[in-house]
Amino acid sequence: MICCLMVMAATGYAQEWAVSVDQTEMAKEMIAVDGGEHILCVGSAPGRDGCLLKVDKDGNYISRQVHLPGMALRYYSAIELDNGNYMAFGICDDSLADPHYQRYMQVDVFDSQLESVASRTYDMDDEVTDLFSSPDACSHMKSIITRKGTVLLAAAPSYEDQMYNGFFHSVLRFFEFDEEGELLRIVDNPTSTALATDIKTITYAPNSDNLMVYVGSGIFGNASGFAGMMVADTAYNIVAKQPLWNLDGLECEDIACDGHWIDGQYMILDVEQYIGSSFTFHTLYKIDSARNVYAHHDVEPADSCTRVPRERNTAYVNDSTIFAISIFSETMYSSLSYENANILLYDKHLNLLGRKVIKTDDVTYFPSVPAVFNDGGCLVLVRIRTEENYQGEPFTDYELMKFRREDIEITWDVVQENETETHPSPYPNPTKGILNIPINQAEHNELRLQIFDMKGVKCFDCAITKQGDLITVDTQNLDAGVYVYRITSGGKEITGGKILKE
Repeated sequence: MICCLMVMAATGYAQEWAVSVDQTEMAKEMIAVDGGEHILCVGSAPGRDGCLLKVDKDGNYISRQVHLPGMALRYYSAIELDNGNYMAFGICDDSLADPHYQRYMQVDVFDSQLESVASRTYDMDDEVTDLFSSPDACSHMKSIITRKGTVLLAAAPSYEDQMYNGFFHSVLRFFEFDEEGELLRIVDNPTSTALATDIKTITYAPNSDNLMVYVGSGIFGNASGFAGMMVADTAYNIVAKQPLWNLDGLECEDIACDGHWIDGQYMILDVEQYIGSSFTFHTLYKIDSARNVYAHHDVEPADSCTRVPRERNTAYVNDSTIFAISIFSETMYSSLSYENANILLYDKHLNLLGRKVIKTDDVTYFPSVPAVFNDGGCLVLVRIRTEENYQGEPFTDYELMKFRREDIEITWDVVQENETETHPSPYPNPTKGILNIPINQAEHNELRLQIFDMKGVKCFDCAITKQGDLITVDTQNLDAGVYVYRITSGGKEITGGKILKE
């Protein structure tokens, strides 16, 4: 099934537009494609068919449902290929057999109009893994284009752990594909090393060919069942792991992140944390690849919703706008409570710029993970559930909503300037050689200057000495082009910006 609709809704939620769509499961992943001109959403539709939506900046969309005879299908991840096609990854099960032990990986390739190009089904029952034990989990799979142009999928199939009387655990496994969805190889790491579930994102480490995989739950030495980060080398062997259970000394129950590196160095991590055994709260952290914390912000509860932030995620737009989107519930773990979408704006230093709560009496809002157009607009798929319909069952509708900082009338809860110091601009900029970077004379003595090219490659990194109120650096060895510089003191960024080398 394929359709093309555009429905503009004057709903007054302070968004640029809202478009009603056919009933579908919440998008399991949304990614910007075609240079940010469109966003591709993948999930499943009624009848458990796979579903894809492709949306443009004005709310026009096309959709496709993929039906597998005798099978239920849900897509969990998608990637744009170098040739302009899209590859979607999902899990399907044979409903004619035992659905708990007959689950397969589905790999489908589509063209720009979501017409099928290739389709393949892979059995997960082998000498290591048996199945996907929890097909309704939010984050089984994440994919990335590798440095060599192939497609790498990080997935978490299950294996039967005889140490725990046959209990099923999930293990991180890498699958490499060509552009037709043909499986090139599978890379297994020892189950003792790669025990992990709920894969949140996969990204290349800054200035490195190593891959970083953030997981919602895994084994990290004595830290069992906590969120963390696993690092894989170019052969996809796990070479390092770090738990995220003790950020600020508090237990991290779950995490989310969009995988975007800010200034080639930092990432915004969206964390659900525990105080005691029953109260959770929502915190954003600005961290580096070694999980050092440079800034954090505790997300305030939305109106009367004081507990249980769920379905968290962030979307990086630019240095002045980061969207953090979550659901807040009025009561702990109650499906009967009303839940509201919490839309927050931050800058890259996690200064809170403003917030909008999408809330209406007797209606709950469940936003999906966000994605960003190239005009700065942030898209979410929102499930709107009224208390009950005439049959006594919850009634659900779906809308695509687009938010953009320039277009949204927002109630500003907090307005504050960046906590980093303000300095005059470097000069001369553009430069052909010597560059002068003004900086305050007081306080900062142990300074470090780093310069990155626009691909994130570190071109300069060394301790520096001030000359009065200036830092002077010779850029004659840099090629012509645009670069990003940052100056740190004690590991904290105090200033940064862009320079042009002629």
